[in-house]
Amino acid sequence: MYLRKGEYTHPIGEPQIAISKRPIFSGGGVPVAHAVTWAIQGMLLGSGQADLDAQIEALTAAYARQNEDVVLLLSDGVTESQHTLKVRDTRGGVYVTGGPDFPKGDGAEYATRRSFAVQISAEVPVEGALAAVMNFAETLSTSGGGPRYTHVETALGFPIKQKLRQATTYMATQSGTATGYAMYPSVPPPLFGEWNLAQAPRITRRSPQWIGNSTRNFTVSWQYQFESAGPLLGLPHVAP
Repeated sequence: MYLRKGEYTHPIGEPQIAISKRPIFSGGGVPVAHAVTWAIQGMLLGSGQADLDAQIEALTAAYARQNEDVVLLLSDGVTESQHTLKVRDTRGGVYVTGGPDFPKGDGAEYATRRSFAVQISAEVPVEGALAAVMNFAETLSTSGGGPRYTHVETALGFPIKQKLRQATTYMATQSGTATGYAMYPSVPPPLFGEWNLAQAPRITRRSPQWIGNSTRNFTVSWQYQFESAGPLLGLPHVAP
């Protein structure tokens, strides 16, 4: 089989390739992507030092270029195998994250052969996961409704407790934050309707994180403040 990176193709059977996939989970434990790593090891074979030097130069130049497709071809040199790492299928691109290293220096190294090692990494989203919610949390706090008291201090005795109001305004604060994998999540609606809002909602969006040439982890937060003459009873939203 052949390994092709961009326009560079290794000789047939030259490299050994170990492929690993580590799942990236949402806060709910659902995989949204895989961190894929190709560990490539091989040996350049040459007729002498000059030939090896030219091959090393070509190998080094090929793996100095970032964000190129890496494809394992069948023995015909044309047909793609099931093992491909294409930029279009990733979130942020395909990058060389290790090497090229030349880990051996004994024997015929740099005389008739040169051992090398390279690592390629990419993040590959799970199908349909671009709208996935990575984390979601909302809180609801309530107060008011009962009487209001105060204490009047006296000149000689203990303070005297006095009731100022028989009933007070019911108040509630709904606040939360959510992070989307590849886009901003929808903001939940106000739990007690817009007619009970004490002021305009506060919505805050934080810039996403860069991963290669793309972005992920889009975070939005919200806060609603309510006031009502009647009880404000409810429960916070759960993750969508």
